[in-house]
Amino acid sequence: MGAPFDPNIEYCVPYQWGTTGIGYRADVEFFQENPPNSWAYVFEPEMLEQYADQGINVLNDPRELPGSALIYLGYDPNTTNPDELNAARDLILAAKPYWKTFNSEDYDNTLLIPGEVALTQGWSGDVANAYWNTYDDEAEDGNWYYSIPQEGAVKWLDNICITASTNRYETALHFMNYMLEAEVAAAVTNFTYYASPNEAAKEFILPDILEDESIFPPQDVQDKLVWLTEVGEDAFLYDELWTAVKSSQ
Repeated sequence: MGAPFDPNIEYCVPYQWGTTGIGYRADVEFFQENPPNSWAYVFEPEMLEQYADQGINVLNDPRELPGSALIYLGYDPNTTNPDELNAARDLILAAKPYWKTFNSEDYDNTLLIPGEVALTQGWSGDVANAYWNTYDDEAEDGNWYYSIPQEGAVKWLDNICITASTNRYETALHFMNYMLEAEVAAAVTNFTYYASPNEAAKEFILPDILEDESIFPPQDVQDKLVWLTEVGEDAFLYDELWTAVKSSQ
């Protein structure tokens, strides 16, 4: 409730929410002794050297990747300060040689589940999907774990909205109401592994999901989460940063 893009819920209703953190493979020896708890595991070369040969993925997103870098540096992920953005750019460029892929489209199915990488910057539900799709009944565990770094992380909210120009308003409203029914909203979370903002749905969410703190973080973790917000005319600063990152060899 009260997201910055629609603080009074005048235009949309909350549908699913999640976080941007670190997914890592449980069987990597280095992580067994040093579970990733910081964005340093994505950005610091001396750390990346420990597992880069096993593959690292980052999100192919011009706000998510710089946002995590800015949070690690102690800055607002919505900053428009050129010096802070340049610092994030330099941090990313120093780490880039250690990364295998930029993928935010299908990385859970093409990289995580097959074990093509050892670590990823990722969205909570995608890493949970990889966990459950590699779950071994005998071991009672999956191959992928998820961490929200100690420096903080981005939170986001998917919404259901009706376009202002629609000629099918009543149909849209009917569908919206259906998706907000408690059992339906729970079924969506049970399928996607993303948290439901629907309080009535919690009764029907599978216990393994509802009690998973990587999906439903406790309050002390939620206090460290921040929104990505529009930066208006200063969006070109992020475009310049992203162009520098993607064009470097």
